[in-house]
Amino acid sequence: MALSVKGKLQALCAVIVAGFALVFVVDIREGRLTERTLALERLAVAARIEALEMRRQEKNFFLRHDPEALAAVLRHQQAAVTAIEAIRAIDPDHDPLSDAALARLDAYRRGFEAIAGSPGGSDAADPTARYLESSQALERLPESHPALAEAVGRVARLEKRWLASGTAENLRRLTREAEHLRDSGPFPETARAARDYLAALDDYASRLEDAGAATASFVSAARALEPVTESLRAAYETRRNAIARVTDLLDFGIQAAVLVLVALAAWGLFRAVATPLDRLRRHARRLVRGETANLDPSEYSGEFRDLAADIAAMESHLLDTIRELAGKEREAADQACKAEAARQQAEELGRVKTDFLSLVSHEFKTPLTSMVGFAQVMRKRLERGPLAEQAGHAPDIAAEVQRLRHNLAIMLEEGRKLAGLIDNVLELAALDAGDLPLAPTPLAPAEILDRAAAPHLAAMQAKGLAFVRDIPGDLPPLRGDRDRLVFVFDQLLSNAVKFTQDGQIACRAGVRDGLAVIAVEDTGQGIPADMGEAVFEKFFQLGDVTTGKMPGLGIGLAAARAVVKRHGGAITAHGLPGRGVRVEVALPLFEAAP
Repeated sequence: MALSVKGKLQALCAVIVAGFALVFVVDIREGRLTERTLALERLAVAARIEALEMRRQEKNFFLRHDPEALAAVLRHQQAAVTAIEAIRAIDPDHDPLSDAALARLDAYRRGFEAIAGSPGGSDAADPTARYLESSQALERLPESHPALAEAVGRVARLEKRWLASGTAENLRRLTREAEHLRDSGPFPETARAARDYLAALDDYASRLEDAGAATASFVSAARALEPVTESLRAAYETRRNAIARVTDLLDFGIQAAVLVLVALAAWGLFRAVATPLDRLRRHARRLVRGETANLDPSEYSGEFRDLAADIAAMESHLLDTIRELAGKEREAADQACKAEAARQQAEELGRVKTDFLSLVSHEFKTPLTSMVGFAQVMRKRLERGPLAEQAGHAPDIAAEVQRLRHNLAIMLEEGRKLAGLIDNVLELAALDAGDLPLAPTPLAPAEILDRAAAPHLAAMQAKGLAFVRDIPGDLPPLRGDRDRLVFVFDQLLSNAVKFTQDGQIACRAGVRDGLAVIAVEDTGQGIPADMGEAVFEKFFQLGDVTTGKMPGLGIGLAAARAVVKRHGGAITAHGLPGRGVRVEVALPLFEAAP
């Protein structure tokens, strides 16, 4: 049964892990063997060092016949034996050179003890000990008799020459010089020390003649000991290098085998993945080109069969979705056509409404002006005419005059409101038609706001509203038409007073991004967050969706926005229900205006 892609990936990972594990095991084995070989090599080096130190102390002994040098020779010999025996204990298959080294060390010890004696034999029966004692006693004579220093020095030099060469001629010269010191010495202890020295020298020389065979064995063992220990060290060094080479070869072989297996597995995996993926890719491209292509999952195996089945199901669902979207697109196109027709109809109705209101406003303006004028004349006649004089004598006439005054005041107030509405309609119509010329001049923001706020101060005071004016004195002038900008802020303040029942109304000015920004804030009922743009539409009245019908036609803010745009500025409104409104007007500064 063919392996799936997942199975092939697992097999590939298993090969890699097995290769690394095998290399790890080989490295551990090599580390242990190398560590043991290094320990053996260090012991061989220690044996060689002890042997060299033993030979050095041997020379010291034969030159000075020092008992400490004799003990040191035997101590280093024992240390070398201990190192060789440790090698034999650690390495069961030890090199034959270790046996040879032990034999040479044993022969060296026997020969040296035959020549020099045992370090424990310090009694008078031991010729070597007596000779050493007499020689040291002779060397101490100059300490008490400095005149003997030269003669004792000659004896010491001849003694070292004889000990180094072992020839009979040097022995005779040493004997003559000691006899001369004995016979010519001016002090009794000198003659006694010289006699003891000559007797001990004769015994020691006789012993050396008797130990001729042991001396030959000692010399042979001493000469062979250093090459044997060096060969033993070199043998273990060679073994360690061989272990390292074999380990390197094994690591290389394992890594090469793993690399080949990984390459073959990767190639097989690539073939198992790339071929079905390429077929699926070609199928997807045919779908993109709009060609019909039936995907048969039975042509694939393993995971790709499931993938092909999923793609086929997705393809079927996609085609159904495309058909459904095509139907919805046609419906959306129909709705868009209807919406466009409705928009055009709304624009046409708005234009008709504006034209109608403009026409009606023009027709109403003249008679309305006359009515307001006659009402003002009548109010003055009531205040200064005959009725005013008669009212002072007749209470019924006075009451009638008072009612007439009240009715005339209402007539004048409503007439002024109607006149304002008519002016707004005419202003908006002129702006829409582009027939409203501007007379731009440098204007101080404080002057514009003061003129716009003046008509509303009485209404603010009547409602108990505080008026805050926050305008810096160093604010640069802006560029605009004075009357038109007064109209804009008059509309904003009128709305603020209309929709604010308590709290305050504030006018603030500043500079931002090279523009003069003037804001009108109130603490009134606010506006919904999503109606910041809708309030500037024609005939839109916020009272329709909040608290009921408010007076006006809903064209004041639309006219204000049109004026601000004609000045190259922008107007925005921000607020939340119950938290008031902040309307910002951004206008170009006089220096920056074109």
